[in-house]
Amino acid sequence: MVRSRIFYIFTLRAKKKKKDLQKFLETQWLPALRNAPGCLEVELLDTYQDRAGYCVSELWENREIHLRSTAKLWRETHTSLMKKAGEYATIEFLWNCVILDV
Repeated sequence: MVRSRIFYIFTLRAKKKKKDLQKFLETQWLPALRNAPGCLEVELLDTYQDRAGYCVSELWENREIHLRSTAKLWRETHTSLMKKAGEYATIEFLWNCVILDV
C-alpha cells in the first residue's frame, strides 16, 4: 500500500493572533479534514522554521484520494472554511511524501 503524507504551512497574517488561528484549526479545519474520505490522520504542529503560524500534517490512503477529497472539501462542501483560513493566514503547500510499505 502506498500512502501519502502532505504538509501545509499556515503563516499568520499581520494583526492576527496565533491563539485564534489555533482555535480555528482545532475546532473547524482539522475536524473537516478528519472526516474527509481517505484521510487517515491529521496533526497540528507548532511553527515551521521561523514562521509565525502552524504546520498541518495529513496522512492519506494515497495521493489520488487526497487530491479528490480535498478538491471536493475546499471547493464544494467547505468553501467557507477555506475563506476563513485565508483571513487568518496564508496557506502554503510544503511537500507531498509517498510512504512505501516494505
